[in-house]
Amino acid sequence: MNLEREKEFEAFYRSEERRVLRLTYGLLRDSGLAQDAAQEAWMRYLRYAGGPRAQFSVPLLLTIARNAARDADRRRRRHPEELKDEIIAPAQSGEPVERDLMEAIWKLPEAEREAVLMHYALDLPLAEIADVLEKRTGAVKSLLHRARGHLRALLTPEEEISHGR
Repeated sequence: MNLEREKEFEAFYRSEERRVLRLTYGLLRDSGLAQDAAQEAWMRYLRYAGGPRAQFSVPLLLTIARNAARDADRRRRRHPEELKDEIIAPAQSGEPVERDLMEAIWKLPEAEREAVLMHYALDLPLAEIADVLEKRTGAVKSLLHRARGHLRALLTPEEEISHGR
């Protein structure tokens, strides 16, 4: 990689580093694993898109990060004794609403959880989410709609449900 290309990659890395880490943490809920998965994603991305003419692509990077997080999760499930239990509460601020929301998001089916994290936590446009998830934009809209319904049901207090509100 020539000097100019290295500078371009460094700028791309700085602009997307936090986004990759937020995605891997959102999918793994373990800061150590998330950092490892993010590093692995950057290494894979560099091998794949590091050629002299390759264009830097956020959807490709996030697809690779998503796959790296999935690989880390599979390793964690296969060999739980090898990994420390460092799960940190998703809401460090201690806000009960935020904690409840993160717990509810974790109860969503995987595809809905990924779409919610990418849309609301990473602020990705629907077209980019569709690229990362390898779905049509309409399918992403449906995932988000179902996820909001599931979150509403999970977060609505039981007394409101029993009183028909």
